[in-house]
Amino acid sequence: MPALDPSASLPIDSDHARRVEQSLMSLNARIGVLAKVLGADLGAETDVEHILNREHAFFRLQASITHANAGERRLQREWEELRGLLALRCDLMAKSLDELGLDAVRQITLQVQARRDKEGLAPDSDGFHLRHRLNSPSDTP
Repeated sequence: MPALDPSASLPIDSDHARRVEQSLMSLNARIGVLAKVLGADLGAETDVEHILNREHAFFRLQASITHANAGERRLQREWEELRGLLALRCDLMAKSLDELGLDAVRQITLQVQARRDKEGLAPDSDGFHLRHRLNSPSDTP
C-alpha cells in the first residue's frame, strides 16, 4: 500500500470529513494536555487500555479512598475526563470508519498527526495509537 501524503487535502465537498478531522484535533489536544497535567503515560496501547478499563493505578487507589478532599475530587474528575475523552475518541473513529471508510479515516489521521508534528508534539503524547494500524508499514515508526 503506498504512503499517503498528509498534506493532501480531503475532497472539498467532504464537510463531514472536515468535522471529523476538527473533532479529532480537539480531542487529541485536550487528551494531550490532560495526560501531561496528570502525568499519565499514554505511550503504549496498554496504557490507554488501563485508563479506559479503570485499571490504571490511580483508579485502583481511588477505589480504596472513602472520603476525598477537594483536591482529590478535582483529580478524580480530571482522570474521569481523560478516560471519557479517550472513549469518545474511540467512538468517533469507529463511527467515522463506518461512515467515511478506511481511506478517508487514514487520510484524516495523517493530516491530524502532521499538524501535531508541526506544533512540536510527540507523536504518542495523546495516546492515539490507531494511526500506527491505519498507516502502511513504511509510515509506521
